[in-house]
Amino acid sequence: MRFPLIENIIWTLVVVLIVAVIVLIIYLKILRRNIRVVESRSQKYTNYIEGLLIEYLHLDQSSENFLKTQKNIISEFKKGVKNRRKRRIITNTFLKLSQQVSGNVIDIMHNLYEEIGLIYFAKQKIKSKKWNIIALGIRDLRQFEVKKFAPIIKKFVNHKKEEVRREAHLYFLELFEFEGLQFLDTLELPLSEWDQIELLIEIEKFDNQHLLDVKKWLKSENDFVILFILNIVKIFNRLETKELLLELLHHENLDIRLKTIEVVTYFEITEAKEILVEKFESLTIKEQKALFEFLEKVATKNDSLFVLEHIKDSDFEIKSKALTILKKHDTELYNKLDKSSEDESYNRIIEYLDYSYGF
Repeated sequence: MRFPLIENIIWTLVVVLIVAVIVLIIYLKILRRNIRVVESRSQKYTNYIEGLLIEYLHLDQSSENFLKTQKNIISEFKKGVKNRRKRRIITNTFLKLSQQVSGNVIDIMHNLYEEIGLIYFAKQKIKSKKWNIIALGIRDLRQFEVKKFAPIIKKFVNHKKEEVRREAHLYFLELFEFEGLQFLDTLELPLSEWDQIELLIEIEKFDNQHLLDVKKWLKSENDFVILFILNIVKIFNRLETKELLLELLHHENLDIRLKTIEVVTYFEITEAKEILVEKFESLTIKEQKALFEFLEKVATKNDSLFVLEHIKDSDFEIKSKALTILKKHDTELYNKLDKSSEDESYNRIIEYLDYSYGF
């Protein structure tokens, strides 16, 4: 039994699919060709702009054609800036070249950046409603060291998008160095661990002699600011903050207390020992471990009785450090200890210490 109608439909679909495939193949070929053409044109224009910029930066001011050549080059840049695609190429070329030059040449590039109008488009970016465009605008102003927009950039310090906040923070640090830390006064949102790493990398480039007084930020209501400043205190050896560090040992935030113990351990601030020993029972296990790391550096024979109380602590790390400290600072008391116990871990530690230090 034959079904002519169904056969006709099937053959019609086959023909339509074949035509669609042919059209799609042709379209893809045209698209690939157009992409290659655009890429070729972009590369040619990039080469042209690079050559133009290099020529501008190396103009001989003593030449009689200096002003005319300078004017013509600026005119070419201004013409290209009006086109979005060309403007992107010009901006990227400026950014790439600015990372390869230094000194007076940088200043010339920054002045040219403003003169040809790129600064106008950077300003337009930071007015955008799209967060990624705002971030790009701040990045451009940061990399071309445009300081006059600081009052505008300040409002992005607490932007809802972390990427925008990060660019704003870097803007203030890179352009104003330690003075740029003033953005912390208005910071309300968290500083992620990655943000802190990036900012600390930037801060480490600065001259330590011009470091601001950081004490006020150790009293900040923003816990993330305190944690960040504690890193700065440690990196730049700000021992004048000692009294505030001792106060922070009582802070309600555990992370701040732990970071403070890390800092006082680094500085070997012995006054912290009495505070931590007195409140030992109320400390978390993390703080107790941190205290014994601190004691490994600052303990004396006077601490023997306290340490003795913890040689059979339920935590292996505390027990190990307590026995080590006792062995190091009070050999007489250590030698009176039982060398054998029902606690196998205690026995192993004793055996290891006797072997390492000599019985």
